[in-house]
Amino acid sequence: MNKLGTGGDFTAFMEDLEREAREEGSAAVAEMEALHEYYGLVSQLIKLRRHRQMTQKQLESATGIPQSEISRIESGRANPTLATLRTLVRALGGEIRIVDRHEVVSAPS
Repeated sequence: MNKLGTGGDFTAFMEDLEREAREEGSAAVAEMEALHEYYGLVSQLIKLRRHRQMTQKQLESATGIPQSEISRIESGRANPTLATLRTLVRALGGEIRIVDRHEVVSAPS
């Protein structure tokens, strides 16, 4: 059985994928980075929804975005527009920001 199926070391698995991407070249590295960013954003969305103790169905009621679409977004099976993400995040009391990866950004006062 593979590492993921046995509850094995996910970090090692990801390191192997990143090494393979580097070996394949810059296009594979760019694709890997895009996936990291997307799943990081989705993870934050899920975390905020759970923090607000909202179900996907409740988020549907608050936004008008079908629960099935919210589920696809959260599972990585959809490619939502910025407008859709903004609607979801705002309904959860959050905001979307662009952050310079190379600088520490302080929270607004």
